[in-house]
Amino acid sequence: MQRFRRWRRRRAALALLPVAALFSITIGTSPASGATAEQASFDANKGRVKPGAKVKVSGAFPARVDALADREGEAAPTGRRVRIEFKAAGKDHFHPAKSTISDTKGRYRETVRVHRSGSFRAVAADGRISGTDRVRVKSRVRARVADKNVNLGDRVAIKGRVKPAIGSRRVVVAIGGEKLATRTGKHGKFKLRWKAARTGTFAARVKAKGDRIAAGSRDKAGRTTVYRPAHASYYGPGLYGNPVACGGSTLTPSTIGVAHKTLPCGTKLTLRYRGRSVKVRVIDRGPYIAGREFDLTYATKQKLGFGSTGTVWSSK
Repeated sequence: MQRFRRWRRRRAALALLPVAALFSITIGTSPASGATAEQASFDANKGRVKPGAKVKVSGAFPARVDALADREGEAAPTGRRVRIEFKAAGKDHFHPAKSTISDTKGRYRETVRVHRSGSFRAVAADGRISGTDRVRVKSRVRARVADKNVNLGDRVAIKGRVKPAIGSRRVVVAIGGEKLATRTGKHGKFKLRWKAARTGTFAARVKAKGDRIAAGSRDKAGRTTVYRPAHASYYGPGLYGNPVACGGSTLTPSTIGVAHKTLPCGTKLTLRYRGRSVKVRVIDRGPYIAGREFDLTYATKQKLGFGSTGTVWSSK
């Protein structure tokens, strides 16, 4: 009898409720309305990440609860599946990227690896769709000068790779006051050659241009030294203890340096001879024999394995 009375009271209460309350209540909006639930949010270096980085995607789909069940104190449904979807920049459709389970309040959190710029969204099991949030991938270029030491007139190879690995990305290399352009192959690799038209040491800098797939990036590719041939001899015996023309010291068997007729005192240069190299300064004047450009000190000669006279390669 008591059960019958409770049934009658419940039926009377239902009759007083608005018609809309008999349907499930949606906190947020339905997918049919074209509006969105709470947006997916990102914690990924202000939306710009390296290719292959993990992006944290989080958000919430507030649980839909039946009105009568809620009045009776029943628990809300839990553990609903949420699908994370990704649409690459320039594409028309979203594709599944990962699946996760929400908590009792409809909140979800997942990490997704991203390789190119695009937009994420979340789709609830009941069809609700979150707002979209964009992530921008920054390309990564790695380059190097293949030839560290070259002779005047040689062509210096500069090569590298850009990620994400796509073809036809524009790459610009700055070296020796010039800018050379090329494009990546389908695997993101590139290669070009710079003609060494003057002596010296030159740094190469590489810039990969940005596009809708990834932002641009830069890299230092290293240095190359360009040498020219120069006839040289060595000096020292009989002159040890005498001051050098550029001042500051006297000549000894252990003095490192060279004599040159016109290069400014203190000029730094690198000499190479049969695979050996040494960095020196101009410390003295000479030689005064026709056809010879450098006089090497005894210590410099020994480091190079140089004889009495011959041809060395100079970076100046």
